[in-house]
Amino acid sequence: MIKIQNPLNVVNKLLTFSLLLLAFAACNKSERETPNGFKFTVLKTGDGILPKKDQILVFNYILKDSKDSVWSDTSKDGVPGAIMINDSSQIASENGMVQMFRMLSKGDSVQVKMPVTKFFKDIVGSPSTPPGVDTTLSIYYTIGVKDFMALEQYQTYATNLQASVETKKIEDYLKDNGITTQQDPSGMRYVLYNTTGKAKPTAENCVEVKYTGKFMENGQIFDASEKIAFPLNQVIEGWRLGIPLLGIGDSATLFIPSSLGYGPRGYPGAIPPNAILIFDVTLLGIGNGFDEATRTCK
Repeated sequence: MIKIQNPLNVVNKLLTFSLLLLAFAACNKSERETPNGFKFTVLKTGDGILPKKDQILVFNYILKDSKDSVWSDTSKDGVPGAIMINDSSQIASENGMVQMFRMLSKGDSVQVKMPVTKFFKDIVGSPSTPPGVDTTLSIYYTIGVKDFMALEQYQTYATNLQASVETKKIEDYLKDNGITTQQDPSGMRYVLYNTTGKAKPTAENCVEVKYTGKFMENGQIFDASEKIAFPLNQVIEGWRLGIPLLGIGDSATLFIPSSLGYGPRGYPGAIPPNAILIFDVTLLGIGNGFDEATRTCK
């Protein structure tokens, strides 16, 4: 005979089990505090081994506001955050967020909540909240520690990661826009529109070109010229590789990753860090030298 349980007993057992789960979850979350009083919540604990001086702490993070709008997610963007751990003598002068990183181990997951005004002042370093941002919002900064690395190891890691991310972005852009390109061994993509068979420049030549430069990310034009001359060996590597593909009168579009452009520093006031650039270029002329006085090839 099948014994039927009292429904109230079943409900009570389920309620008790749910309360146990909530209690277990609460036990695994704890609030901690840095030396200067900065508070954060531990969501998950890692291996317990803290970073050492001069190590780079690499971390993923999700930044969202109290309306559940995601501002940034490095797991989707592909490039994690990183911070160097300084000598312990610097602790007193560090802000709370930096002090917090000293207290984290590989595998830790933590969350910080703060008013959006405090976020821009203390974390971003902005004197005020940008126009258009709701100052009543709170910010949730969820951080997961990936690894600790020596500086040289991190530099190699970051360079390779950035190259991989940019390659994917360029490939997606070309696919989405139905563009077929050729590829240079460096990784630069390009489209040649016509080949006249006329003379092509070498790296030692001066060249005269017409060009338009824009950001791949948003299509914004940042520079253009109907005619400009320059020594080819004094420009970004993407141009040094791309322009010698052209004969006089030829034109092309160059898709230049940041490693062949302005890199992680960008060009202050004009090119942001790690910008992928698109140049439409026409080769107008070639010279053996550059005349500084007239700014033309000779």
